[in-house]
Amino acid sequence: MTRTTRIRISNVGLLLALLAMGCSGGADHPDEGHMEDEAAAHGEHHEDERDEHGDGEHGDEGVVELGPEAIERIGLRVEPVARRAFSGRRTTTGTVGFDEERLAHVAPRVTGRLVRVPGLLGASVSAGEELAVLDSTELGEAQAALLRARARHEVAERRFEREQALSEDRISSEQEVLEAEAAAREAAADLAGSREMLRLLGLSSRAIEGLSWDDPESSLVSVRAPFAGKVVAREATIGELVSPEDTLFTVADLSEVWLWIDLYERDLAHVGLGDQVEVRLDAWPAETLAGRLAYVADEIDPTSRTVRARVDLSNPERRLKPGMFARVGLVSGEEQAPVLAVPRTAAQRDGDEAIVFVQTAPGRFERREVEFGRTGDELVEILGGLQEGEEVVIDGSFLLRSQASADELGGHHH
Repeated sequence: MTRTTRIRISNVGLLLALLAMGCSGGADHPDEGHMEDEAAAHGEHHEDERDEHGDGEHGDEGVVELGPEAIERIGLRVEPVARRAFSGRRTTTGTVGFDEERLAHVAPRVTGRLVRVPGLLGASVSAGEELAVLDSTELGEAQAALLRARARHEVAERRFEREQALSEDRISSEQEVLEAEAAAREAAADLAGSREMLRLLGLSSRAIEGLSWDDPESSLVSVRAPFAGKVVAREATIGELVSPEDTLFTVADLSEVWLWIDLYERDLAHVGLGDQVEVRLDAWPAETLAGRLAYVADEIDPTSRTVRARVDLSNPERRLKPGMFARVGLVSGEEQAPVLAVPRTAAQRDGDEAIVFVQTAPGRFERREVEFGRTGDELVEILGGLQEGEEVVIDGSFLLRSQASADELGGHHH
C-alpha cells in the first residue's frame, strides 16, 4: 500500500463536507488544501493542534482522524473483532430453468408440407396428442414401397408352396424348390425392411398393417407430443415445408424445474450434494421454497471463479417459470466451529483489496487490508489481517473509505 493520508476533522463544517462526499460517491471531493482553508475560515484549525499531533510532514498510512462531534454526526460505530459461531448458511443467486429431462423439441420424422396445426402455444397437451399434420411425398413413397414388397412376398410364398407340392409329386426338381424358397425369403426380408422404414417415419404397427392402395390419406403423418406437458414454443405454420431438422414445437413438463446457481470457489469445501437449499423469488417475496443441491459441476469458470450447480425444485402449481431470478441460501449440515468474523457492514472491497477500518485510538481510524473467507447473511469470516479484540468500524466505514481515497488521489502528504 502507498496511501499516505492523514485527516483531522473536528468541526461541523468539515463534517458536512465529508458527508457530502460520501453521498456523491467521491465524484467531487475537496482537496486537503481546501479543507484547511475552510477550517481556517471557521477559526478552528490552530497551529497548536499541529503540535499536538506532531510536525505533520508525513503522517501514518491510510489514517483518518475524526473529532467526537463528527463521529456522533456520522453515526460511526465500532465493534471488537471476535470469534463467532459462523452460520452454515451461504448465499448466492440463481435462475430458474427447464428440467432438461422433462423438455422435448418436437420435429417431424419426414419432409412434408404442414396441412393442419392443432397444437397451440401455451396449450396443455397429453402424451401422444396430435400437434401437427403434414402431407409427405417421402412417406407416400415409403408406403408404396411397402405395398409392393407385400405383394412380392405373397407371390413368392405361393410359388414356394406350389413348388414344394410339385416336388412331392416329382414334377418339380429340387433346384426349383430351392430357388422358390430363396425368392420367398428375399421377399420377406424386403417386406420387413419396408415395415421398419415406416416405423422410423412415425407410423405405428397397426397403421402399417392397415395400409392399402385405396387409402386417400396414406401420405398424411401426424406429429405428436412425446409426453404430457405444455407447449412453450411453436414454430409451425400451415403450408410451410418442413423437414426433420426443423423444430416445430417445444413441450415442457413444468411439474419439476431446475434452479441454476453459482457457487463461489471458497465455499466448495463447505457444501455437498443433498444440502438443504432455501429459495426466494421476487414474485413471492414472503415465501421460502425448499430444495436440495442435486448437481455440482466439475469445472470452475476461469472468469468468475465460480462453479455451476443445480437445485431441483418441485413446481406442482406451475408458478415457477424459467428465467425467474432467485435468491438462494445454502444450509450446510456440517458443524460450525467459531471463527474470527466481522459484521458484513464492516467489510468492503476496494478494487482487488479486501479492507476494513480499525480504530487504533479514540477518533483515529486506520485502513487495514485483510483476507476474507466465507460470507454469510450477517458475518464475513476473517482469515488474516486482524486480531481478536481489535475494534473495527461497523457503521460509517464507507465515508471513511471515500475520504481516504479522495485525499490519496489529491496527493496530499502531511
